[in-house]
Amino acid sequence: MKVLYLTDRDPDYLADQIYDGLCAVLGWQNVFDFPKKAAYHDPGVQLAYVAQNPGHSYGLDDLIELIGRKQIDLAILSSPRGGGVHIYRMLAARVDMPPIVLLDGEDDNRIRADLFRSVKAALYFKRELLIDDVRCGMGWFKSSWRSDSFELAGKMHPLPFSVTGASLMPMPVVSRDIDVSFVGRASHRKRMKAVRLLKEATDLHFEGGVYVNPSDRSSKVAESWFGRMAAKVRGDPPASGSIQRMRPDEYRQLLCRSKMALSIRGGGFDTVRYWEIVASKTPLISERPDIVIPHNFEHGVHAIFCRPDLDDLPMWARRMRDDESARQRMAEAAHRHLLTFHTSERRATYLLDLCKRSL
Repeated sequence: MKVLYLTDRDPDYLADQIYDGLCAVLGWQNVFDFPKKAAYHDPGVQLAYVAQNPGHSYGLDDLIELIGRKQIDLAILSSPRGGGVHIYRMLAARVDMPPIVLLDGEDDNRIRADLFRSVKAALYFKRELLIDDVRCGMGWFKSSWRSDSFELAGKMHPLPFSVTGASLMPMPVVSRDIDVSFVGRASHRKRMKAVRLLKEATDLHFEGGVYVNPSDRSSKVAESWFGRMAAKVRGDPPASGSIQRMRPDEYRQLLCRSKMALSIRGGGFDTVRYWEIVASKTPLISERPDIVIPHNFEHGVHAIFCRPDLDDLPMWARRMRDDESARQRMAEAAHRHLLTFHTSERRATYLLDLCKRSL
């Protein structure tokens, strides 16, 4: 199978991971990213989590000729962002396109039915697909786009993050001298609460905190309604963080030193750390997912899922800290489960299998 992979130039975890997986399954020679994304090929802008390859060198006219000769079996619009969508529309205006599917790795749970319809996509793969949106039965969806239920039923599938081969590279064995760790952007008030709870638990050795981007505002991360209103009265100043952003290698070293590590939602529930923690053979603590994750980790077997309000987080951290055998069993079971179901190669195989059955 030969795949046209329509890209946006900016980093996009889901799109980048699926490209990595497709190259592992099909061979990079059969995956044509366009426009050619530098992060996939140029060592000067390499992403830590994506393997690079030589890639193909061709222009728009070359690609149109390739499509016209029926040399492309499947087109994947790797993101709903503007870059790939613009290129798709240019191509579709000049040549009959092969079947196309849409990937949506955005943080929000909004269903982009208008985009799905306008590019004439056959399937829609959604990262943040809420469990409540598929409980209406038989693939029927609810919420503001109820009128689109008939059109999307059977055509929408969950596609959460995964881990790439680069994220599975072994790290040096070190002593796990940290009880629990968490590092993340100040993008959700639950992250602020989790850090506060763990810092207040003075009998726990906690490492980490939150870092900020210039766009992060105080009202977004204030824990209480009063705090949000107070921030807005003050003009909603930039949020404040407790740490600097860590390099990928520093973060992996932190995970390897941790007896357990925490994943808490940011813009959406799904975060790369949810999978990277398990990849480092570190026990995972998380809130229970509210999105659809096929073959997800099981509470008490592969991970610990605490209450939505996080109030039991310190209790679980203490219990796991004091039970080394349980930590070891959980870490090993989760890592095996990860390799079986949640690598980028497995995600790409899942996507291709659905395409083969449906298109």
